[in-house]
Amino acid sequence: MFADRIKEDRLLAAAKPGLLDALFARLGDSRLARIAAEAGQRLFSPERSLTVRLGQGKYLSLSGTRYCRVECRRGAVWVTATGDGRDRVLTPGQRVTLAHAGKVVITGRGESSEADVRWD
Repeated sequence: MFADRIKEDRLLAAAKPGLLDALFARLGDSRLARIAAEAGQRLFSPERSLTVRLGQGKYLSLSGTRYCRVECRRGAVWVTATGDGRDRVLTPGQRVTLAHAGKVVITGRGESSEADVRWD
């Protein structure tokens, strides 16, 4: 039932690295791989943000959000979220934070509305 740990260690130490092991070892040391890994971390980081421009009646819908903060930069935006009993209209400089929002819909209320959105 139990593996002989010492025997396993000896077998693994005696094993010769394969072609893929050598390739991954070289890639791990390359500058290009480090840059790609850093870019992937920035792209897929848990905290996300976006600046969006919305015309009259155009909307942005986010679903599956646990936390969402919307700040109006220009014009006016209409914010509604599931589980929240009221809609909000934001003007420049105003912001709203929604916790456990689920689905959030942000709608432009003018020809040139702009908002910063951060979600998790």
